[in-house]
Amino acid sequence: MSIRGDLSRLAKKERLSLHMPGHKGLRHTWDTTELPGTDNLLAPGGSIKELEEAIARIYGCRRSYLGTNGSTGLLLSAMMKGGRGTRTLLPRSAHLSLYKGLVLMNQEPRYLPVTRDSLGLARPPKAEDYGPLLPGVDNVVFSSPSYEGLIEDYAALLPSLKGRLSILDGAHGSHHYYIRESRNAFMDLTVHSFHKTLGAMNQAAVLLSNLEEDLRQEASFFQTSSPSFPILASVEDSLREMMAWKIPEKLRLMESLVRNIREIPGLHVLPNEDPLKLILLGPEGWDMQLLGAWLREREGIYMEMEEPGYLLGILSLYDSPEGYRHLLRGLKKAARHFRLSGEPAPLTFHTEALPEMKLLPGEGAFAPRRLASLREAQGQVSAAFYTPYPPGIPSLVPGEVIGEDFLRSLPGREAGYLGGRELLEGQIWVIR
Repeated sequence: MSIRGDLSRLAKKERLSLHMPGHKGLRHTWDTTELPGTDNLLAPGGSIKELEEAIARIYGCRRSYLGTNGSTGLLLSAMMKGGRGTRTLLPRSAHLSLYKGLVLMNQEPRYLPVTRDSLGLARPPKAEDYGPLLPGVDNVVFSSPSYEGLIEDYAALLPSLKGRLSILDGAHGSHHYYIRESRNAFMDLTVHSFHKTLGAMNQAAVLLSNLEEDLRQEASFFQTSSPSFPILASVEDSLREMMAWKIPEKLRLMESLVRNIREIPGLHVLPNEDPLKLILLGPEGWDMQLLGAWLREREGIYMEMEEPGYLLGILSLYDSPEGYRHLLRGLKKAARHFRLSGEPAPLTFHTEALPEMKLLPGEGAFAPRRLASLREAQGQVSAAFYTPYPPGIPSLVPGEVIGEDFLRSLPGREAGYLGGRELLEGQIWVIR
């Protein structure tokens, strides 16, 4: 039994569709709804249930729950399991979806401060950073790997996590099983995006649970009642491909790519524990956004993120040798064009002060609000999220005081804030 088999049989058998969706198969033959012969994501009992059981066996957990609302939907489910009005310890560099969970469950956050390097990369907190803050909290949130592929090992915290719900935002780590990276697999709940580094379609995600109780109610709470069958089938296809491929050969191809890039004058690769994240650096003082724009316009090479200090590329087990050869040719041309030479600046690190929190995020998000000019905003309390994207780490959370650092960072970056069009007009939502 398989999702693909269910959908193939339906496509052969069905002569007239008098059900949703309204395109009646014209957009995508497999884009259908729950029918006799297909399973139901919200209450699976057939092919979807079998796929979830297979994922649990592969990843070595008690249960798995598929989702088609991305990691966001399932991280909200994990936060729902954490309970309403509880206390949650999390990095202040966590993804926006986790802060939305704080709002919806009216949880009290206890934050770990953000340590950034001179490139602007948020470094994941270390295990010893969590230890002193664990007393008095109910839930503990971790993010590994980070958006840029930085990994920390939290196994030393396992005895201290007993009696607390541990949640791992592993959205960028769905490939870790296949590259034999098993650190942090002990967490109570882990969320992976199957579309970020594996071969599923956008919005495919999974919640892995090591808890004894069934979390179907929580896992289904933030899912649409019309889930995408093409997305679910793409998860099945991707996992089948992963099990058939020779992963070491693909990893050697990535290692060869990195070695060849390091031989290009003026270009450097930041050492990284995750082989699927490529962080390109240039000579000290050089704006890497120029290189990113050049690669896009001249070579048709699109990076995941372009920052002044670095370019971030996501590699994949689906990449081809020809694709890597094209990247190397483009980088060599760019290095000659810009006459690149020299070493990158040495990395330095600083820890950011935590924003002042006047209200809980859940209180600030639902408080009466008004638009204020940026000139008068300093010292006011934010009534909305302001989140640069990528990577999706909120600069401001509802209930936080709007500080000078945030306002000083805005000029020229307003368009990059999710849901922050008012910033382009010099305004910001504050609590009335």
